[in-house]
Amino acid sequence: MKSTPVAKVGMLRDRPIFVGVTSGGVFTGDRANQPDFLMPYLSLAFSSIGLKALQFLPIQAAAFLDRDQTALARDRALEEIDRTVI
Repeated sequence: MKSTPVAKVGMLRDRPIFVGVTSGGVFTGDRANQPDFLMPYLSLAFSSIGLKALQFLPIQAAAFLDRDQTALARDRALEEIDRTVI
């Protein structure tokens, strides 16, 4: 990080960052069991070093999925990465 008269500036060149987040419970939307603290925290932490193009790929309620549903959720997350990168 570099200090300027206005603020501190991250030294890394911005680039896409993909963050996979999986949880046994639900952390976004109407069915959220608790507030989402992780994604806002990571957004702030990465932006402080200059990385602002974050793409979160959440898989929620994994504790309630059977094996086939978990594989489908994983495949959808990977497809989202492929779609975003290309």
